[in-house]
Amino acid sequence: MATRDVVQLRHPDRTKKMPSMPRSSYDLARRTALALVPKQAPGMKLEEYLDEMATRLPQEAGWDRSASARWWAMAIKLDLEARGELQRINKRPPQTLVRI
Repeated sequence: MATRDVVQLRHPDRTKKMPSMPRSSYDLARRTALALVPKQAPGMKLEEYLDEMATRLPQEAGWDRSASARWWAMAIKLDLEARGELQRINKRPPQTLVRI
């Protein structure tokens, strides 16, 4: 697989290493996450986000159904936080997200 066909995921804590994933899967998961998370408070609770992503991703054409949608949803959430596209409203549980 060519390097441009793979996206290296980021983490808000730059000392942590994240996996890479195929660009097509990344684009699909990113688009799904950004469509799901609201722009305004009260936002979306983390558990609700993970549940919705775990339901929606396997239904998307092109998603590898053998991949854990919930696990990748968390990885995408962290990546989008690191890229400044999602933000945690509160740091303590229950964690709540908004789209920037």
